[in-house]
Amino acid sequence: MGKRDDILKMPDRSRKLVSPRTGTSSRLFFIIPAGLAILIILTGCASTTTKPSPVMKTIKTPSPKTKQMNVIRDQVVDYFLEIALGAEYGISDYTIKKWHSDIFIEIQGKPTPEDLKTLYQVVNELNQLVEGAIQLHIVEKGGNVEVFFIPHSQFYQYEPPGLVFYGGFFWNWWDGNGVIHRGRVVIASDNISQKLRSHLIREELTQVLGLMNDSMKYPDSIFYQGYSEIHTFSELDKAIIRLLYSEPITVGMTYEQLQKFYSRAMPRGTH
Repeated sequence: MGKRDDILKMPDRSRKLVSPRTGTSSRLFFIIPAGLAILIILTGCASTTTKPSPVMKTIKTPSPKTKQMNVIRDQVVDYFLEIALGAEYGISDYTIKKWHSDIFIEIQGKPTPEDLKTLYQVVNELNQLVEGAIQLHIVEKGGNVEVFFIPHSQFYQYEPPGLVFYGGFFWNWWDGNGVIHRGRVVIASDNISQKLRSHLIREELTQVLGLMNDSMKYPDSIFYQGYSEIHTFSELDKAIIRLLYSEPITVGMTYEQLQKFYSRAMPRGTH
């Protein structure tokens, strides 16, 4: 016990004293038989007060592996927000757009054998990445996505008003909820190399899925805005394609809603 300067009053001529040094307590009894006063002091047992040990908070320092995973997570989230919201050209609201039904690709024009090989390869890879959410098919007629292989001189027939393209482009149509229901891809059949044409087939067809923006961040990405002849998906490309067609990502989601989703579903690690 701590120091006490007061003396507590006890009933019936009994008082409790508290020692300021040891914390011991003593009781004094006054007995007066026949005029003789006898003082008896009974000393109680000493008691000690133990202060609780302070609680030390452990600050967890992320391991190198966790730090790396956090970096990858942040890259995927940031890149997805950049590529999946808005569009490379034209006016667009910044919400998620995606297909709810299968994509049927109808080929028109004069593709080279290498064009067809690339197209089938990209379709197979995208089917694996969307993991059954939708399926892409190549059909002879009745497609909801038309892929044109035509010379530049015919681009004007399919270009949106006020826009002029070189090499290739895509265009999507969606409803008021953000569900894409029609798409178009145009690839030049003249004045560009086969390597560039193969790149454009991969890029434009992938963007038809709903990843409609470009970026200058990663030169190895199929969405790179600068000149590129990349003909494979980077690991980051694969991650954002999977993410777009994962079940929690729904049409119409805004930037703020996506940020809240990521903070809950993909928290940063500390171990």
